[in-house]
Formats: sequence, C-alpha cells, structure tokens
Amino acid sequence: MDKMDELTNYLKKKGCSKSTIESYKAINDIFLQWAASRHLEPCFIKYNELMDYVSHLRKRGVCQRTIQGYMIAIAHYFEALHQSDPENYPTNPTGYLNIKSKQAKKLCPNLNKEQLEALYTDYDIHLRNTKPTARASAIRNKIAVGLMVYQGLEVTTLSRLSVKDVDVLNGKVSIRRGRSYNERTLSLQAGQIIMMDRYINQTRKELQESFGKQDSDLLLVTGYKNYRDMHKRIIKQLRKQQPLLQSAHQLRASVITLWLKQYNIREVQYMAGHRRIFSTEAYLQNDMEGLKVAVDKFHPLG
Repeated sequence: MDKMDELTNYLKKKGCSKSTIESYKAINDIFLQWAASRHLEPCFIKYNELMDYVSHLRKRGVCQRTIQGYMIAIAHYFEALHQSDPENYPTNPTGYLNIKSKQAKKLCPNLNKEQLEALYTDYDIHLRNTKPTARASAIRNKIAVGLMVYQGLEVTTLSRLSVKDVDVLNGKVSIRRGRSYNERTLSLQAGQIIMMDRYINQTRKELQESFGKQDSDLLLVTGYKNYRDMHKRIIKQLRKQQPLLQSAHQLRASVITLWLKQYNIREVQYMAGHRRIFSTEAYLQNDMEGLKVAVDKFHPLG
C-alpha cells in the first residue's frame, strides 16, 4: 500500500475530517520532497534529519507555531508507518521532538481518571465555617468542580453558564459559542444530576437571596464581583486536596488528554469546543502513551 494511503487510513481511524487529512497529506508531501532533494528515504529519517528540516523551515521564515503544526502532521505520518510496517519503521523518529514556541508553557504531569474524579467526589461540602452562606457556597463550588472534571469546562465558560443552559431532566448542559470556543452539548454524569437538581431548585435560590442577586440568571451565583475570583479560591482548595494539581489549565488538559484515550479526535474536538483540530492535536503532546514519549527525554528546540 502507498505510504500516503497508510497515512489516510490511519487518520480516518482517528476520526479526522477530510479537510484535516488533506492538510496533513499536503504537509507531508512538502516534507517528502525536501527529503528526496537530500536523497533521504523515509525509513532512514531519524532525529537529526528532522532537526535539519526544522532548521530549513526556520531559515525560510516559517513561524514557530506553524512548525509545531507541521511536526504534528509529520508525527502522524511516521506513526502510521510504524503501526503498519514496524519492521522497517521500528520507532517514530518524532518521538523526542518538542518544538517550543517563545510562549511555551511548562509541561505539567496529567492527572489520571481516578485522581480527576476524586477532585469531585472528595470535595467537602460539610464545612465548619459558621457563615450563613458557607454550606450553600460549598455546594455551588462542588457543582463547578464537577463541570471542570467531567465536562472539561474552563473559567470563562463557567462564568457564562446560565440556569437555562442546564437540562437536568435529560442530563445535559449546553455551552454557548464564545469568542474562543464552539458551542456544544455535553452529558452530565449520573452523580452530578441529583446534586445539580437540588442546587438549581434550592441552594442557588438561597445564594441569590443572600447576595441580593435575585435577577441573575447565572448558574454559579457568587458574592464576588466576578466569577474568576471565586474560581481562584476553588483551585486553591483543590490544590490542597490534590498536591499534583498545579493549575486550572492542567486540570482541563488532563481531562482532554483522558478523552483522547476514549474517543476519536473529532469527537474530542467537539467536546472541548475547539474551533480548529490543531488545538485538539496539541493535547496529544500530553499523552505520553500516544507517541511513546517521556517528558524527561524532551529536547527543547526553542
């Protein structure tokens, strides 16, 4: 079978769209033309040759972010060949590459499924705090934690959720289109539904009364000026609960990385609300099993 056909079949199995497949094939066509001009057969291309190609792209003025996208496409090409012909392609030569942009953030270890779920199940709502709103606020916070852990929602999306966005009867939450994210409808976990119903019909009304926000249609009613201030406190509490947790970004990255092991990439793109497949692809770098890469073996190029 032709190598590009191998790539096409591999990407189809991953759930990539036709446009994404064509884009990846075009990127690899350019890469293979470069390799041919240097009399390099694909099976002999290793780390050093890939570094040469990165240097070639930089000399041509290709920006770092675009190079990252190119290397993701090339990584898929070699992974397809590795899976179909392990004898001639025993490893994926892109495995040790990490093309960093100037704004690259430090990689954080992913939380696994059990650790993520524990953030929600172990979140304590039985507080000793004597404030009248303490227990109601803790229940609201647990609702927010559940939406982060099970639906992968981040601070901007959480701050915009309204009561109308939640369909408790059918166990769904609808995310409206934002400046950075697409709209989508996600399922609530069974464990979330009962608490969500009680929160909307009882606890939330208590908070509205206490904070003087009876006219607010926001799901997560808070006494703060904006939701972000409350969100920071929630993350601070979660960090005490789980020492491996470093940030809200790491939490969402862990959720999306976990999804990539359970669903095809097009489904994950929808669930995460990403407008471009490249945004979802970036999380594959966090999946150490996907390309068989260890963080301590990464070679920074930026």
